[in-house]
Amino acid sequence: MKLSYLLSVFLASLAVASPIAIPHGADDVNLTTHKYYYFTVEWPLGAALGDGDKESDVELKALQQQLGFEHIGVVVGQITETGSGKGKNKKTKRDFKSTLYHMTKKNKVPGDTEFKSVNYRADSKGLTFRGETSKKKADGAKKAGKDYVNQNGIYKVQGNNCADFTTTVLSALN
Repeated sequence: MKLSYLLSVFLASLAVASPIAIPHGADDVNLTTHKYYYFTVEWPLGAALGDGDKESDVELKALQQQLGFEHIGVVVGQITETGSGKGKNKKTKRDFKSTLYHMTKKNKVPGDTEFKSVNYRADSKGLTFRGETSKKKADGAKKAGKDYVNQNGIYKVQGNNCADFTTTVLSALN
């Protein structure tokens, strides 16, 4: 048996056995297959939200001074694993199937809020690890976000903004 074949088999088995590591400040945490996790994601100051947010410049500046970032949301998802190929061509692909929940201001006047739920795909904004959760709680995060927006219909820099929304959704995941 060739050494390169043994090395390939060893590396492939190591890749299958190892969990997914979390970047961005959670070096001691590993994600494992079939479990649910949640994170916060912050848009840094100056970053465009790009989701139809209608906050005025005055509101944005006040919120930025209060929070220290442009916007915040919650990412919730599950680690998945799929296999393809057979024998020495067998490959395993790990993914984080996740959804981003956040709240924006829908209209400038009267300033009603809007619940946003989109498939999350990694970009330049870092995720901050918040914890592991259950499937039931992960499924309940969307309802918690919708309920929050229904109960808090008018956007306010103080007391009904994206950070307040995020706090509520995070409490549903604990």
